[in-house]
Amino acid sequence: MDPITHAASGAVAMLALSRRPLTRWAVPLAALAAASPDLDLVFVSTPLQFLLLHRGITHSLAAMPILGLLLALCCYPLWRSTTPGRWNFGKVWLLTCAMVLLHIWLDVVTTYGTMIFLPFSHERVRLNGVFIIDLLLTLPLLWAVWRWRRKRGLMLLALAWVFVYPATGVGLNAWHAAQAEARLRAENRQVSHLTVLPDAFSPFFWRVLFEEQGPDGMLVREQSLNALGRPRAPETTHQAAPSRLTEELSRQSVTCETFFQFTLLPVMTPLRPEDAPKAPSGVQDAQNLLFYDLRFGSGLAFVRKIMALRPHADIPFQLMVEVAPAQAQSGAETADMLLLRQRLRFSDSRRDSHWQLPRVPRPPSLAEWLVGLR
Repeated sequence: MDPITHAASGAVAMLALSRRPLTRWAVPLAALAAASPDLDLVFVSTPLQFLLLHRGITHSLAAMPILGLLLALCCYPLWRSTTPGRWNFGKVWLLTCAMVLLHIWLDVVTTYGTMIFLPFSHERVRLNGVFIIDLLLTLPLLWAVWRWRRKRGLMLLALAWVFVYPATGVGLNAWHAAQAEARLRAENRQVSHLTVLPDAFSPFFWRVLFEEQGPDGMLVREQSLNALGRPRAPETTHQAAPSRLTEELSRQSVTCETFFQFTLLPVMTPLRPEDAPKAPSGVQDAQNLLFYDLRFGSGLAFVRKIMALRPHADIPFQLMVEVAPAQAQSGAETADMLLLRQRLRFSDSRRDSHWQLPRVPRPPSLAEWLVGLR
């Protein structure tokens, strides 16, 4: 979820309280606390760190009390002895923990994936109920903050909207998934891993992704749906990344392992010549491949046009690899494909690892484990 929505949700939560510290800092501090887990981006310098740290340990349920404690210490005006209506420190700590939980809720209902079980598991929770930027969620919150002097009941309704609207999206997602499965089954199609994603204006537009066997391997098909679950446009087809290949690459590289854990129904295509390594590896039969997934697209033509206007518009999250048949390398008979070089590029954030040699996954140190690094 975008930082404006996070901050607005924190402001609404504070304004909905019947009693709060009488300081002008009360609402801004609540807004900052609700947006604070995204400070994980401050510690990111490489694309791999972005995948491991963003929506990582600062979004973890286990780390929530610690982050809440740090935020409570920063919210000194709320528990300062000279503040009229001051709260005790414990109450401020409870508030900041609630703001962190509010942030986590608004992230898990999107499609990105949030590692709420760190450091015990890197599993990403995604409920696929809300588009990554949803004006139907954000604008009512901003309007309520602007009109906050009217009635407290307005704030309570706005706070309820933070939970009811995304929860409704999650429920609609499940309904659309059942509808899509029934329709495809009626067409006698054998599909797997069917996933419904919210599109822009998601109560009215959705996308369904699923895998289906094609003549030359597995395919990932994508189709835009309307509010009634009916197809809006013909399906688009992409070559699925073979699971055996992604597993082999994950065993050979912590970057590949992390990327494929991040993706949803990854697809594969030959790499564009301009993105290939400048210096050839000299390995016989080497080939360059691009992996990505389809989560961050849209089935709406006007939305795709808007997305194309953003600076450095491209596939948002890309893994490029140079691979060769294992038998082309002596002593590499344990795998079908050998990973020679790799590159992570994230177009929107302009993060690029450039071509580099793979690093084999290893057990993390205690410090790395605690913060979710590998």
